[in-house]
Amino acid sequence: MEQQPQRLRPQGSRDRDLVGSTLDRRTEGRLSRTKASLKAKPPDAAYRVGVRLLTVRDRTRAELARLLAVRGFDRADSQVALDRLQEQGYLDDRRFATTWARSRLRTKPMGSYRLGKELEVKGVEEQLVREVLGDLYEEGEEPAARRAMAGKLSVLGRLPASARTLRVARFLQRRGFSSEMIWRLLHEEQQG
Repeated sequence: MEQQPQRLRPQGSRDRDLVGSTLDRRTEGRLSRTKASLKAKPPDAAYRVGVRLLTVRDRTRAELARLLAVRGFDRADSQVALDRLQEQGYLDDRRFATTWARSRLRTKPMGSYRLGKELEVKGVEEQLVREVLGDLYEEGEEPAARRAMAGKLSVLGRLPASARTLRVARFLQRRGFSSEMIWRLLHEEQQG
């Protein structure tokens, strides 16, 4: 004779059958949407989704591949769509890296190290990151460091000089500038 598993909670009104309840319908809806997303999609669906995502803003190939995977497209369809988008000029990692890096430098001056790491996180290849940063920092990092330092000094106002110096140094370090450049600029600021 088989033994019935023991119930872990007491029987009562909370233990009623949930079939047909709101909870059950929500679960059914989620399951049907999941099953629908696993069904085969038309061959050009990944391309259309890619175009729609690129109309919002530029993206890297890696970022777009990840977004297509999240939407349930298989890898082969995604690769075909990504190749097609690249051939037609809609998807261009160099253009993305250049425009994104220029925008970041304009709004938030930072050193090449930090900007390079941010581009790598976005999925830009290391070689391309070096090329883009080489173009952006032709004159070096000093102009960006000076802009960042001037902005921070204007906010710090009347703090004692030693506290201001430490805060600016930490700020510039977080922005990815080299220690040598930071201390040189701070020394010039104190002298002048």
